[in-house]
Amino acid sequence: MVDIIALKDQIKAIPTKRKVMLLAVLALVIASLILFFAWIQRADYQVLYSNLTEEDAASIIQKLKELKIPYRTSSGSVMVPSDKVYDVRLQLASQGLPQGGGVGFELFDKTSFTMTDFVQKLNYRRALQGELSRTIRSLSEVDQCRVHLAVPEKSLFMTEEDRPKASVLVKLKQGRRLSQGQVQGIVHLVSSSIEGLDPKDVAVVDSRGEMLTSPMEGAFGITNTQREYQQNIEKDLENRIIGILEPVVGRGKVKAKVSAEIDFTKTEKTEEKFDPDSQVARSEQKIEEKTINGNKGGVPGVSSNLPAKPATPTSQSQMQSEKKSETINYEISKVTSHIINSSGEIKRQSAVVLVDGVYTAQQGSAEKKYTPRTSEEISQFEDMVKKAIGFKAERGDEVRVVNMPFETNLQEDLSPPKREIIPFIIRLAKYIMPLIALMLVFFFIIKPLMKTLTSSPLIQPPQLSLPKTVSEIERTMEIDKEKGVEGFIEWTKKNPKEASNLIRNWMEEE
Repeated sequence: MVDIIALKDQIKAIPTKRKVMLLAVLALVIASLILFFAWIQRADYQVLYSNLTEEDAASIIQKLKELKIPYRTSSGSVMVPSDKVYDVRLQLASQGLPQGGGVGFELFDKTSFTMTDFVQKLNYRRALQGELSRTIRSLSEVDQCRVHLAVPEKSLFMTEEDRPKASVLVKLKQGRRLSQGQVQGIVHLVSSSIEGLDPKDVAVVDSRGEMLTSPMEGAFGITNTQREYQQNIEKDLENRIIGILEPVVGRGKVKAKVSAEIDFTKTEKTEEKFDPDSQVARSEQKIEEKTINGNKGGVPGVSSNLPAKPATPTSQSQMQSEKKSETINYEISKVTSHIINSSGEIKRQSAVVLVDGVYTAQQGSAEKKYTPRTSEEISQFEDMVKKAIGFKAERGDEVRVVNMPFETNLQEDLSPPKREIIPFIIRLAKYIMPLIALMLVFFFIIKPLMKTLTSSPLIQPPQLSLPKTVSEIERTMEIDKEKGVEGFIEWTKKNPKEASNLIRNWMEEE
């Protein structure tokens, strides 16, 4: 009870300005603590879906409102509390959201008997376009996709039936590209989904408006597949040159560029060769006839055949006949060959190779002396390059090796890219900064305040009051002299605090 009364007396003894300052500091501390705990308990929002179309964003927000889930929107992205991200995704996936800018076959989940045939066909086309878009969007390189189908109506009165056509628009992710194999896969996926759709009638375009498919097969130029094949050939030859010269001249001191002319023409020919020296009897036919005929009798005629008339003697006659025929058919050997010349052969290639010189350190100087390569070294490098790329002089190939000093500031930075740590630092600071703020508030505000309130009493009892002026000090000293030294020592033992304060006042007076 005495402590409470003393504390009240201490508080009353505090000047008004100091009371206002203490109350302001106390209010600031309380407000900071309230804000801190409110910030700690605030929900952490994470991205639910990003890069949404307006239709998908509207559908997702409507569904979140129905589920009474708090959300935030920012530039095509929808964010929800981090502890509900995966649950909300599963719930929206069961509802077919997001649709990716189009609906799928869930469009037929709710049917109406009043739907006309035209609307039914239109919905089927929309659903097919949406399903194809979702399938293509499953590729890791594709961010968004739209498919447009142009399927003509079948009619019995049309003499020529129009062929169906399709167009695919893809938006790729940052820094990604589709290979020609993936483009052809998209083409065959779409063409296989539409009856009667020829792969040549499928066009794939990226978000920059560039054609990824080649509608003309070599009519006015090479196709994208052929161009990619040529670039791969040139890149492989360049890697061969750099790979064989870098161990000799040093890493980063070789630059190579190869230009290759590829023959993409495909020819077919059929040859028949006959060998006259090689003959075989194919068939053989022999005919042999021999006739022998001998007869004895009268003269032919009427008189010889009359009765009762003596026979007239006649002469004897004999006939012989012989005939031989032989036919042999010979077959001459024949070779028939069907030759198809493969396309993609190198017609001609030319290579230019830049080789850096030699740098030697100089004593007493930070700069290095440049020494060019000798002609013998250049000749050896040229022979190495020719053997590496398969040089053929009869084909018109050219190889040139040039020795030139490289600019060091233009050297390519081969160091791996630095990891992005700013998001990690921001997340870490979110938990560290409040602790630092609490420590600062405690050491610089709360602790001094507590020290002020628990310090020695500001109002001292009358018996503990000490003389403040020189005259009072002298009067106290005279009283002590009258009592003697023993009295002064006795008073010091009974009042140690007052004695120490008296000595401090003497020192302040000095």
